[in-house]
Amino acid sequence: MLSRIDLARGSKLPARDAAGVRYPANEAPPPERIARLTLGDEDRPGASSPDDLALVAAHFAATVGADGWALTGVHDQGAAHCIAAGGMDEAVCDALLHVAARIEPALGHHGPAPIWCERLHASHAGAALVLPVPRTAGHACTFLNLGFDKPDEERRAVIERTCLREWPSVSAYLRLWQSTRVARRRTDGLEAGLNLVAIGIVLLSTDGHIVFANDTARLLMDRHDGIREHRGQVQATDRGDAAALSTAIGYVLAQSGVAERMPLLMLRREHGPPLVTSFVCAPPSEMQEEEGALLFFVDPGLDIHQLAEPVCKLFRLSRVETELACLLASGQTLATAAQSLHVKLGTARGYLKQVFVKTGSNRQVDLVRLIFSNLVRTSMSDHARRR
Repeated sequence: MLSRIDLARGSKLPARDAAGVRYPANEAPPPERIARLTLGDEDRPGASSPDDLALVAAHFAATVGADGWALTGVHDQGAAHCIAAGGMDEAVCDALLHVAARIEPALGHHGPAPIWCERLHASHAGAALVLPVPRTAGHACTFLNLGFDKPDEERRAVIERTCLREWPSVSAYLRLWQSTRVARRRTDGLEAGLNLVAIGIVLLSTDGHIVFANDTARLLMDRHDGIREHRGQVQATDRGDAAALSTAIGYVLAQSGVAERMPLLMLRREHGPPLVTSFVCAPPSEMQEEEGALLFFVDPGLDIHQLAEPVCKLFRLSRVETELACLLASGQTLATAAQSLHVKLGTARGYLKQVFVKTGSNRQVDLVRLIFSNLVRTSMSDHARRR
């Protein structure tokens, strides 16, 4: 039992006969009672602004006739924090944080029930109604707390009926806010990961416009290095390749699902070997109902040694085995790789067999695919130098 806090639980708010009952026609609180908030990055509501979040909570509190409100949350690690508040002093907010931390472990997967809390603090003789927000997967538990000054049983009945009427729409808004934050975190994480990949990746919408391009692809387009961005679309810088790229993109966007054969193009550049370009159908997702296309641009002139070295170390390849794997990944045959290593072809075959054993590969093409699938920048200095 928390110190100086009594919790009264119920399966749901009591449903009472509302016939003849007049709901309190409270006026909106003065401007200073509506919080104007600057939230930290962790608590920023994403698509909804901080003022929007405060406005919804404050309007709901005014409708119910509350004297103050606070929006609290509890992370999976058990740390409670106040997201936003209005009309409540710091001591009461701190007490509500203890309440949230106490309730959260008991929620589980069951529907959260509203809870009346008494004697929150020595300076607060009133009560608070704690409304748990249905939890969105991947988001911390959230609670909307309403503070009242000594509500009697009759007033509590009115408050409960008003909550039953108004809470579903407010709860839906808060769940949308939770979902938006989770989606934003997922998108930011994926973008950060793709920006570490040394392959240019571009996501196109169904009409061929760029939805996302990672840093590598942006660098290629900014430099007009084989590709460029024109009116929101990807174009080849070489006139002879422009039509072929446009046709290939149109073909992929016209596919439904994954096609059996996808185009593979070589896009010429002013300097260096042509860009190897491949295409994949992008299926619809939860956030995007329409299909699209993914474009991959591989620069054969990449420093394969620098990028593949961490992978080779992971598989505990020796120095000469690493050199051989990198030469094969850069496009050399086993014979030319043997010449580069100044060893006989039979010796190179022996090294290759050891590489196959250590990496679990069976063919040279599988080895090259393994290396290219791990072209991730492990050095931030290398990432900065390429930008």
